[in-house]
Amino acid sequence: MSALNLWLGDLFRLHHDDFVRYASRLVGGRDSGEEVVQNAYLRVAGRSSQAAAIEHPKAYLITATRNAAVDHILRQQAEWSRRVDIEDVAAVGISEDPTTTLDHRHRIARLAVLLNELPTACREAFIMNKVEGRTHREIAKHLGVSVSMVEKHIIRALFHCRDLMRDDRRI
Repeated sequence: MSALNLWLGDLFRLHHDDFVRYASRLVGGRDSGEEVVQNAYLRVAGRSSQAAAIEHPKAYLITATRNAAVDHILRQQAEWSRRVDIEDVAAVGISEDPTTTLDHRHRIARLAVLLNELPTACREAFIMNKVEGRTHREIAKHLGVSVSMVEKHIIRALFHCRDLMRDDRRI
């Protein structure tokens, strides 16, 4: 590790609270701000060969923090774009009997909550298969995983929802 890179680490530690406050404002929370600063530090630490070219180290670290915050926000947006929205399923389960309709909507809303508890890849595989009707091979290609992994994701989602829906009925 170069002396300048060590100095950048010292600078990060010295201004840690400032960087966390800055990142927290960008991403909307202290915990996420801490994560962003840690990611920014890891990026900077991984660029030891480029450290000698840094003319303004503090400005460089602020920029690294801002870039890590942008990446954090983009990752969050990508995950939320695949979450199940209860409003999207509100029209499902309409019947002549209002009690039955209400029961169907409650169960679908609960299912949406349960699916959102799953890891992103697991939830995506389940939705692509059961809602969009995609094959395991198509899902594997889309997610960049094996067909076997897709099958495991779908089974995990099914077991998760089944077990938690069963627990709801006991209440």
